[in-house]
Amino acid sequence: MQTSNSINGKQVNVPPQMAERLIRGEMTAGEFVGLTPNTLYAIANVGYQMLQSGKLDAAMVIYKGLVAASPYDSVFHCHLATVHAAKEEYEEAVQAYTQALTYNRGNVDALAGRGEMYLRQSKILEALNDLKAAVEADPQAKRPSAVRARAMLLGLKEKVDAQQKAAQK
Repeated sequence: MQTSNSINGKQVNVPPQMAERLIRGEMTAGEFVGLTPNTLYAIANVGYQMLQSGKLDAAMVIYKGLVAASPYDSVFHCHLATVHAAKEEYEEAVQAYTQALTYNRGNVDALAGRGEMYLRQSKILEALNDLKAAVEADPQAKRPSAVRARAMLLGLKEKVDAQQKAAQK
């Protein structure tokens, strides 16, 4: 037996087993409404274009929607974090990067992004750990984030070397 409801004047039939799977967390909201991974990633591409063109509020709406539709997707959490970072919402960015890493510990973009946020917050040890992990996860630096992580590590090393040299004088 299907549950029948009216939404905006339209009759919607929901199979009870689907509703139960949604409630038990066995299916995402996106799956429940029939969004395929390809559709979600097409939407993410629009969000990425908004982010790249500086339309941060629009990108934020898109990525928050994607995270709601597919809450276990590391990429969507990572892109949401990137929007937070661009808006200088560093603590929210760290939280979203951390969530991304919950679903994919090897997400190079999330490791590099969170490492950068830690640097901005002067959490040097945490930053070093994440940046090093990003470089180790992409040793050929195929991803731009791995290149950034490597550059940040080199910059930190130069600062430490300069401080040690100054302390010896």
